[in-house]
Amino acid sequence: MTEPSFPVSGKSRIQSIDTLRGVALLGILLMNIIAFANPFAAYLIPTTDSADSGLNLATFMTMDIFVEGSMRAIFSMLFGAGMLIFLNKPEANPGIVKNLFYRRTLLLVVFGLFNAYVLLWVGDILYAYGMTGFVLYLFRDLPAKRLAQCSGAILLLLAIVHTSGYYGASSLGAAVDEINALPAGTALSAEQEEVLEDWDTFLEQQFISPELVEQQRQQLRSGYLSNFIALAPVNLILQTIGFIGNAFWDALSMMLLGMALFKWGLLDGSRSVKIYGSMTLLGLGVGLPLNTWETITFVSSGFELQWSAFNRPTYDLGRLSLALGYIGLVMLVCKLDLFKSLQSALAKVGQMALTNYLSHSLICNFIFMGWGLGLAGELQRVEIYYVVFGIWGFQLIFSPLWLRYFRFGPAEWLWRSLTYGQRQPLNQN
Repeated sequence: MTEPSFPVSGKSRIQSIDTLRGVALLGILLMNIIAFANPFAAYLIPTTDSADSGLNLATFMTMDIFVEGSMRAIFSMLFGAGMLIFLNKPEANPGIVKNLFYRRTLLLVVFGLFNAYVLLWVGDILYAYGMTGFVLYLFRDLPAKRLAQCSGAILLLLAIVHTSGYYGASSLGAAVDEINALPAGTALSAEQEEVLEDWDTFLEQQFISPELVEQQRQQLRSGYLSNFIALAPVNLILQTIGFIGNAFWDALSMMLLGMALFKWGLLDGSRSVKIYGSMTLLGLGVGLPLNTWETITFVSSGFELQWSAFNRPTYDLGRLSLALGYIGLVMLVCKLDLFKSLQSALAKVGQMALTNYLSHSLICNFIFMGWGLGLAGELQRVEIYYVVFGIWGFQLIFSPLWLRYFRFGPAEWLWRSLTYGQRQPLNQN
């Protein structure tokens, strides 16, 4: 069988999408680095790594306001857009393209398993993207408006879940506070004992029980095999219960919206400056004040769990608004042809997104885990961003250099070769 088409060449790529993907890829590391460098609880509760005062607190608040959830949202939207680009091959047999897409998606699941169980990253998104991609294909022919409506319905469902989590954590936490306020030595009723047990279970589910935090801190500083044994069950839970309960819906909602944005022509830089300007102002105008309110409330509450990121009732509204604002801003920069050198470098980072994303796991786990430099828990919150900026610099330099000589990044080349069932040419010439 002769395959109908081959991977997108450099000349036919949409640079604005590659640039946006590069921004999202680098931006994701701003949040992921926290869980690489510390027990996962630090991602939710800054007291875990003593980031609750001074410059460390300011760093936490900055990331919580400007970054949390928004880069992941953009990355997910671009996956949806990327599916449409892949399927949009008018000269090809639709049946063959469908088979290629499913093969490509299955391979992404394999990359996700590799990232989780070999590179040992518990925050992997490739598995969830691949699994969600199997369902996403069914929505490919829907008009943009219907795609946006489906996305909105799922986001409404997620908002209900977050609101339920907020009130559940609030009521349970209040009951625990009442028990803790009792005089020492007070005999607890069976109901009160049950409340404390429920609270301990809740803390474990959030990965923030004190015992679990200390256990994870010591585990991160241990060798590769010890980390594999400890993290494999966590990844299994995240890829089953966690995927079905949250990650699938999170990814699907944003992918559907990304498909809608692509069909509306909002991701290729073809719309007017006025539209992108309005998108930027509206998105940032809603997202930044909302996120600021959420973060200040969280800090003012003494970091009560109901105000941690995933329990906030307005979490998705804030991150989605911010993501749309950032998309509008990047499209404006591309439309007006500003910062040409930076644009080009970011586009190359985005073109090698799979390679660069996997390298985050390899580099960060080498720096922080015991099988490498063993710096887990050793750096202050502000100091871990020196690592981020170093990785940014490396990828902004390395990606353009690599693509000067090669057509694809190493992981992209492997992905495409396996998708098309034949070795793809790697050298530019």
